[in-house]
Amino acid sequence: MSQERLDALYQALQKQGVQGFLVPRCDEYQNEYVPPCDERLAWLTGFDGSAGLAAVAHQCTALFVDGRYTLQAQQQIGDQAIVQKNLSANEIVRWLCTTLTAGDTLGYDPRLHTERGLAPLRQPLQDQGIQLRPLDQNPIDAIWTDRPAAPSGPARPHPLAFSGEESADKRARIASQLAERQQDALWLANPEVCAWLFNIRGSDIPHLPVALSMGLLYRDGSATLYLAREAVSDALRQHLGNDVELVHDKRALFHAAEHQHVQRVWADPLLSNCWSLQQFRERDMQVFLEPDPITSAKACKNPVELEGSRAAHIRDGAALCEFLAALPNAVQDDDFGELEAVQLLRRKREQREGFTDDSFDSISGYRGNGAIVHYRVTPESSQTMRAEGIYLIDSGGQYPDGTTDVTRTLALGAFPPSAREHFTRVLKGHIAIASLRFPKGTFGEQIDAFARKSLWDAGLDYAHGTGHGVGSFLSVHEGPQRIGKASSQVALEPGMILSNEPGFYLTGEYGIRIENLVFIKDSSRYPGFLEFEELTLAPIDQQLIDPTLLTAEEIQWLNDYHHKVRETLEPLVSESTRDWLVAATAPIRAQ
Repeated sequence: MSQERLDALYQALQKQGVQGFLVPRCDEYQNEYVPPCDERLAWLTGFDGSAGLAAVAHQCTALFVDGRYTLQAQQQIGDQAIVQKNLSANEIVRWLCTTLTAGDTLGYDPRLHTERGLAPLRQPLQDQGIQLRPLDQNPIDAIWTDRPAAPSGPARPHPLAFSGEESADKRARIASQLAERQQDALWLANPEVCAWLFNIRGSDIPHLPVALSMGLLYRDGSATLYLAREAVSDALRQHLGNDVELVHDKRALFHAAEHQHVQRVWADPLLSNCWSLQQFRERDMQVFLEPDPITSAKACKNPVELEGSRAAHIRDGAALCEFLAALPNAVQDDDFGELEAVQLLRRKREQREGFTDDSFDSISGYRGNGAIVHYRVTPESSQTMRAEGIYLIDSGGQYPDGTTDVTRTLALGAFPPSAREHFTRVLKGHIAIASLRFPKGTFGEQIDAFARKSLWDAGLDYAHGTGHGVGSFLSVHEGPQRIGKASSQVALEPGMILSNEPGFYLTGEYGIRIENLVFIKDSSRYPGFLEFEELTLAPIDQQLIDPTLLTAEEIQWLNDYHHKVRETLEPLVSESTRDWLVAATAPIRAQ
């Protein structure tokens, strides 16, 4: 099927007079998760990971993915005539310049790319005599005959009890920064930005509780907001108030900017697509490309949001414990596999107050599948699980008061001896981050090595970041904060929520990852320093721990953490799970 689609795309490109085309995995809002109508990369190639890009040139196709998706892409491409390469600007440029020739044109959909994203390609292609051209119509849309309709579900108010700050106050706070920068308007390019600013949520995107939206915030705190007509109710209009004008056509946003006499527009270069920026420039408006102030503002959770996250994690932890306690009996059945485990965990979460959705597609990997970092189980790939080997489950929930994300690695029975050392080294890295104290102004990349040192000592590593930001009933992957090798130049600040998730993956054998969510707070002992506090509450499998590799301080951290888990969750779980929980959190002794 995919070869037929590739052939159809080659023909569509010929009709548009271009020899190549870029197919990113995103939508016009630059969302990580996209609605089915925007899954063009998956439709074309079969690869459905959350990051990737396909390049088509003449009769050749390449798929570029990063280290998280190497194995997944290999499996999903299969024997198609698609070459797989590393997702890097240099690798993309090298392939394009080798496959295209002087005089060729490379087309792209300006709604799906940012200027910053295309920048590394422009000069090298130009040097080779290859033109980069925006296309009025995406050629995939022309051949995707059964493409799903764009979602337009209801947008709903997000109550003050969960948001902790009125929308009008947020708008005034952000608008004051416009005045300081002498900007007339802020371009609200992304539904997450709009969700936070206007205190609204929706269900247009799987796992991301937003309504598809974009808009403009003006210096006086008023705004123009795009939402589909079907998304708007009388209750929403009342919630937004008279200072927020609603429009139902994206082009009306740019007409509104003209009516407001906007001359200078602040736009985030990472969120704003090429088409939107061109609309402003065609109207002789100056575009100020700097990071969106809302992204940083929503990263630092207020006290109400932090308290909500604590509450959501307690309910989520109780659900996870019910699942973990039931797992040993479940794997005794001949028809229980990775997919059934996901379904069981979902049922446990659905029993908890406020649960609305998974925060992402659960990663349920038994044995070798666990070594595929972002493995997504399907009915075809699901392995039957037995009372042996190692199982990795990475999952999360969306609750009105918080978003969760947790990974646990479990021994279901006898397991390879090497796994104990690997697990313990991952645990040492996890504890190193969890117990770290660091000065204000520290960047995430400056602490990443603490998570990797024990693995590095044994010549081991992992090919993903150590931590990502998490939203408040928003995206489970939220910027700008992160912990990883790559430079972020973003200081860690109080109120930020991050994951702490070192790992190790032995191809074909097992995957190991231990992930908790933490938030940053001021140190109570040392002025000018920051530290982490745990949000996630779930036992860490002690069967996989080699106590001889842990220091006394690390054992104390683990025992203290397990005491907190037991004390908090014991009243909230069933009697049978309570017995399991007490055993799973029993203190260990130094060897």
